[in-house]
Amino acid sequence: MDSIQYFVGVMLLIFLLVTKVPGVFHKRKTKKEIKQLKDMQNTSRVGTIQEEDIAHLPGIVKKWLIKSNVVGSEWKRTAHIKQKGQMRLDSESEKWIFVSSTQIVGLIEPSFVWQVKSEKMPFIYVYGSDSYVDGVGSHQRRLLNIVKVAYKKNGPKINQSSFQRYLLELPWYPQAALNKNMKWKQIDKKTARVVMNHRGVPGEAYLHFDEEGDVLYASAMRFKEADDKAQMLECIGESREINVMDGIRMPISIDLTWRLPQKLYTWFKVEIVKLEFR
Repeated sequence: MDSIQYFVGVMLLIFLLVTKVPGVFHKRKTKKEIKQLKDMQNTSRVGTIQEEDIAHLPGIVKKWLIKSNVVGSEWKRTAHIKQKGQMRLDSESEKWIFVSSTQIVGLIEPSFVWQVKSEKMPFIYVYGSDSYVDGVGSHQRRLLNIVKVAYKKNGPKINQSSFQRYLLELPWYPQAALNKNMKWKQIDKKTARVVMNHRGVPGEAYLHFDEEGDVLYASAMRFKEADDKAQMLECIGESREINVMDGIRMPISIDLTWRLPQKLYTWFKVEIVKLEFR
């Protein structure tokens, strides 16, 4: 009897080590990235954002920042976002999986840390994180938070794709558009382009607006994969619903789509359920 209990105890200990230790290390890594992100958001800007703060911007961008209530709001350092949605992992599949995620974004120094949990199949979850901190992008996924199924970090393609994502998601945190290193140009009455080189990583995105100044969709060229053969594809974030979150008017429901050579592939339908600027 004692030997059976000993065997069960040893197996239980091994199970706990195998299942918990990888998750603990991943959490420590993520906490370190979040701390680094927050420490980098130093700014001398305090008080309220004024119209003079947007004077250097093209007309359509000014209109957007006024419409979104950025002008008149307090300067903030970070955005804390909670999301839910559905993801389709294969362009040939009709299966959508449920996803919940949290994201912290740097409004002064471009950066983000995104943590996600997706239900691969009933009771089988994939945990992961994407980040862009200090000019370095990363992507990691773990089955049951144990088995590493994907990991990429700090290469030209993952860094650029991650920074392009930051620019693509500007409609969620429009104050970041006031970064002095961002170069804005109005293309036509409803389109603006933003260009920025951040810590050696080049970025460019387009925002498309309606007559009132709301963002209809944003687009940027990104690497869908990070291997040697990967090519840049257009990634499009289309607004499905616009509302006010923590005082800022923004798209709260977005469809994300890759423009593949032969077709459009909508792979993520995401909704903001909570957002707080700090």
